[in-house]
Amino acid sequence: MLYSKLGITIFIHLTAKTVITGCFSFDNFRLMKKIKLLVDARNFGGEGQGSLTYLKGLYLALLESYGDRYELYFAGYDEAAVMEVFGKYNVRFLPLKNKSRLKLWLNEFPELIRKNDIEFAHFQYITPIKKACRYIVTTHDVLFNDFPGEFGWSYRTQRNFLFKRSLLQSEIRLTVSEYSRQKIAQHYRINPDTISITPNAPMESFLLPFDRKKSQEFVQNKFGWDKYILYVSRLEPRKNHLALLDAWQDLELAKQGVHLVFVGNNTLNDSALTNSFKKLNQKESAHFHWVRNASDKELLELYRAANLFVYPSKAEGFGIPPLEAAALGVNTICSNVTAMQDFNFFKNNHISPDNPGLLQTMIWLNITLPPPQAELDNIARIIREKYSWERSAKVLHGEVLRCLGLDYQKIAA
Repeated sequence: MLYSKLGITIFIHLTAKTVITGCFSFDNFRLMKKIKLLVDARNFGGEGQGSLTYLKGLYLALLESYGDRYELYFAGYDEAAVMEVFGKYNVRFLPLKNKSRLKLWLNEFPELIRKNDIEFAHFQYITPIKKACRYIVTTHDVLFNDFPGEFGWSYRTQRNFLFKRSLLQSEIRLTVSEYSRQKIAQHYRINPDTISITPNAPMESFLLPFDRKKSQEFVQNKFGWDKYILYVSRLEPRKNHLALLDAWQDLELAKQGVHLVFVGNNTLNDSALTNSFKKLNQKESAHFHWVRNASDKELLELYRAANLFVYPSKAEGFGIPPLEAAALGVNTICSNVTAMQDFNFFKNNHISPDNPGLLQTMIWLNITLPPPQAELDNIARIIREKYSWERSAKVLHGEVLRCLGLDYQKIAA
């Protein structure tokens, strides 16, 4: 049989899986045509959060490792924000017109998919109502089911319906940790073997060598702080900011010149926490700082220059900030529950978020008797070896090939 396209003539044997020359298989022949994949990029240019870090890390790695096999489309509102990350690659930006989620899910996304002959479309948590191609959904967590007291009834009911529908509608189901995989399977009665794990990892900027003294000078000049405890996370009750604030107050660290810095938006309007800010005395108010928005440069330098990073969250589907801090060699205290139970390399600094006395003790010990830098560097090494976006991109690529009926191992070989 003679097959001719674009001036290339390939002879294919009718009964064999390879071309007569033996140079190509049908699997490789299929991959001569790039896979058209659309990414829901609405969160680019908005509030920095875990799902944004996830998309940046995953697709930068996918483009680096498998860019010649994909034609990527990013659908969103902020082209500049998307191209700032992916501009050096041959990707396309598709502007979205509607801000209404119903209009997006019902019409605009399916129309974009059909218009551009998209084969796969990747969404976070919720897929379009109409089926227009093969869907990829990443369900980062279902913490509202595990900790119902932290979330309202309508919040839980709405998301349970939409998340389950999206999972059942998707050919590729992803999450970020074994904890989340088991909880998703449990709550929605889905076989956990049908959910693949694509863990988060520190971005490349957190893996580069740096001069800590220069970072400290940057923070001193920009913010006026020389010694501080850092917590990076959105403000909401399950994040447990209040426990850290109370420990800092009880230890009277402001009197010792130790600042407390929170970086993150008050997304869920945690009034109990913000009311506590107003009750600080004059000395404490001068040493407490809430940075609602920080640029990528500012955030990185705040991490690098921190004397201590504390992450006392009660519940996470993954928990990337403590890994980012520790990857930089910053002394870190981290919660040991939910998905964060995997971070046992923090050893004595891996503690229960429900024990205020222990949190206070560990903060005092780490401020007054910090561990040797060699110990912190070893934790950074473990994180770099265990978590990488390249591994997660390999999982995603393998799942795409599986959906296409292709054998990843044969193609990789």
